[in-house]
Amino acid sequence: MSEFNVNNGIASENSAARERGASVAREYERVVNTFNKVLVFKEKVRLSIECRIRDLEDCLNRNVDKLSTLDRNIEIYDLNVSKIAGNLEDLLSEETCVKEKYNRLLQGASMEMVGVNVNGEMSEKSSRESEPSTENLMQQRHHYLDNLSSSFQKLDDDLQSISSLQTEMLNARSEIFKKKEQALEKKAILGENGRSLEEELDKLESDLEISVKEEEVLTLEYAQLINKVENCIVIGEDIDRVLFSSLTVVDEQKK
Repeated sequence: MSEFNVNNGIASENSAARERGASVAREYERVVNTFNKVLVFKEKVRLSIECRIRDLEDCLNRNVDKLSTLDRNIEIYDLNVSKIAGNLEDLLSEETCVKEKYNRLLQGASMEMVGVNVNGEMSEKSSRESEPSTENLMQQRHHYLDNLSSSFQKLDDDLQSISSLQTEMLNARSEIFKKKEQALEKKAILGENGRSLEEELDKLESDLEISVKEEEVLTLEYAQLINKVENCIVIGEDIDRVLFSSLTVVDEQKK
């Protein structure tokens, strides 16, 4: 084979090697850029989901605290309603007793028998006089009627006081019922909100698990690819000397 043909073969191989090297370098650069972009994207996705999960967990904790507060308030409302019911029963018993005394007085029972306040001094004085005079009898009648009127007035005041207390307690109970109803409505809303947050949290945790697995696979594959390339880029000492000497000549020519 002539020297000319050999040179032509080398020239062809030189050009082909450079073209193939440039092509491989471009392909490697494309692959590297693609992995870098995707891994950066995966990192952003992971950080974004983790941030949203933390926000949802905080929202769920606040939601639980609000529900706990509402439960305590509802418990207090029920306790107060129970106390009011007991007080109303006591007032009803007291009202029944007062009305019974009132009715017995109307039916002619003595104030002593009924158990209402009477003028003891008048009773004691009248008992000491064996034959009271007409004037004394008239005075005793006036005293008796006055005491009877006072007794009825006291019973009236007692009934009025009981009625006022009953009205006050009934109004308070109605207000408590309104507050309890509002608390139950808020509890229902918070419960629905909590379920929505939990559903979103479950979905995000599932998405995060899938994304992290993909990120792990890509990172491992990328690392293996880099290791393979690093292991391939090993130049022998003889070739290294040739490259170094040639570069030296190139640099000197540029000067």
